[in-house]
Amino acid sequence: MGVHENTPLIFTDPSGQAKGIAVDLLTLIAREEGWTIHYLPGSYAQCTQRLENGTIDLLPGMAISPQLQSLFSFGEETIVENWGQLYISPAATFSDILDFHDKAVAVVEADIYFEFFETIMEKFEIRPRFIQVDDYGNVLSLVHQKKVSGGIVPRLYGAYYEKQFRVRKSPISFRPTELRFGVASGRNAAILHTLDSHLKQLKSNPNSIFYQSMDFWTQGVRKVTLPLWLRPVWVLAIVAGVMGLIIAGNIFLRRQVKLRTETLKATVAEKEKIESELAVAREIQRQLVPTNSQALARRREFDVYACLEPAREVGGDFYDYFFIDRNSLCLVVGDVSGKGVPAALFMAMTKTMIKSAARLLVEPEYIIADVNREIARNNPSLTFVTVFLGILDLNTGNLTYTCAGHNPPLFIGEKGNSVLLGDAQCPAIGLDDTFQYRQATVQMRHNEGLLLFTDGVTEAQDTKNRFFTQESLMNTVSLTAGLTPRERIAAILSRIREFTKNRPLDDDLTLLALSYFSPDRMGDSLKTIVLRNDIREIGRIMDAITHFVDSASFPPVAVHDVSLAMEEIFSNIVFYGFGDDLEHNITLHLAIEGDALVLTLQDEGIPFNPLNVQIGRKDKPLEERDKGGMGIILAKNLMDKMEYRRERGRNILRMEKRYR
Repeated sequence: MGVHENTPLIFTDPSGQAKGIAVDLLTLIAREEGWTIHYLPGSYAQCTQRLENGTIDLLPGMAISPQLQSLFSFGEETIVENWGQLYISPAATFSDILDFHDKAVAVVEADIYFEFFETIMEKFEIRPRFIQVDDYGNVLSLVHQKKVSGGIVPRLYGAYYEKQFRVRKSPISFRPTELRFGVASGRNAAILHTLDSHLKQLKSNPNSIFYQSMDFWTQGVRKVTLPLWLRPVWVLAIVAGVMGLIIAGNIFLRRQVKLRTETLKATVAEKEKIESELAVAREIQRQLVPTNSQALARRREFDVYACLEPAREVGGDFYDYFFIDRNSLCLVVGDVSGKGVPAALFMAMTKTMIKSAARLLVEPEYIIADVNREIARNNPSLTFVTVFLGILDLNTGNLTYTCAGHNPPLFIGEKGNSVLLGDAQCPAIGLDDTFQYRQATVQMRHNEGLLLFTDGVTEAQDTKNRFFTQESLMNTVSLTAGLTPRERIAAILSRIREFTKNRPLDDDLTLLALSYFSPDRMGDSLKTIVLRNDIREIGRIMDAITHFVDSASFPPVAVHDVSLAMEEIFSNIVFYGFGDDLEHNITLHLAIEGDALVLTLQDEGIPFNPLNVQIGRKDKPLEERDKGGMGIILAKNLMDKMEYRRERGRNILRMEKRYR
């Protein structure tokens, strides 16, 4: 039999002896079948090559894949269930697979998890640099030494060695796999049949070596069964009495006891399997939603808080919030059909695809349509996901959103009154790759808010199986005027627990609350004015600057410099920025950041970067030089810092003047 380093399934100890779950099982089976087993160590690639050419007869811990099925035959019974896990160093800050573009990742050559991870990377057009090594120990060693950004190993191997190598499990796990015994195609079929027969029998007995070995190698616990001669005499007497009563009783009762015992054993085994899967699903779900302590940049224009409470049968709820650019905040809440590990994995894939698409596309309808095409074209299970996705412009308060089969969110007024955002309702993601999604826009004003939620909120049930309902949710929200998002969610959860009388949830419960604070209403540290492309608006600009800096002890000399620079820049936009005689709007933001006055001008005119302006050779007469260009150069010299960018069809010029 081949031995490759796949702890705790099979490995060699420091003395060279084969150890692990597979060795414990084979030792028992070999004793009963009269086999003699010789162990031949090697890398996984060497073992598969030896199995193919007949050097070895048997290899444990093989995962079925189309490539391997052409060369090998596999047992029907699973030894253990495993999946790929990406490990990183404790100091690493990676959060999702997008961070691994052009990063070194250690993998084992010919490993099924490496092949699957490589396929995922190609799908998302992410190109890590894979470092191929002989075994999983070398993978974790490279991660520990920080010679690579991450490493891929099976989850059982990682759980066994992560403390020894001082590495950390990342949120990225994938490819649930059943590990089985394998033989070369066309050879040793009788061995597989015998192994399957024994494994099936061992799994049916909760006290067998199968479960004892699993407990020992995965949890460090060996179950002990005391021999009969150690049991007290009185216990034997009671057992003998019970046996006498059973013998004296009727055969029907004995048969019923036997049938019920077998049923109970099967139920316990199935329950343990389900509990294991649910634990994995909860961990995936927990690691892939942002925590409220995760740093979004400290911004005064909004406050956001979210929570996710998993049900007994974990579903696929998720939420996310992140910046697309400096002033665009993306809000996402979704719910995957189905339960357990498959739903959690589908949720992880969908969330990653949404975040990736949002970085490239601008509008919600295009983001959702792109994700829908990718999922619907590769969705044999017909799993679908409902999603609400909104993008909030923090400067203007415009919320652009698409609702793909999801519960419409609540738009909350300053006094707690709420309405449903029922526009832009579209089908769920994953059902039809040709569907064209649409979007809608709503204007958020100062101190207004949003509440995004999943159906686990409105369908929470009390002890009489009555639903909490959307109406109850809106009534609860009406009592939360003036509360922060965190306080609002706490109030809603308290009301739901009061309604359900703490009955366990039947579905995941997800809430995301946001409050918006308009830049125009946030005091003297931030002000926004909208100007026309009229040179006479310069007077309004000067008045706004003067009043804005009065409370900041701004030196008169600095006020003069800022006013002169603004006059030159605004004049240039009015005379040259639009190329027509129509009326256009120009937005000016004034802000105090630390010891600096920050002025930001935005217009939808012709793309123009003033930082690239040249005014010609210095030996030219003054009257022959570009006067507009000279004005821009003057403004650059008067300000301490100027930055330009073109974003969503707008010229954005940011100027900074320090006053201390």
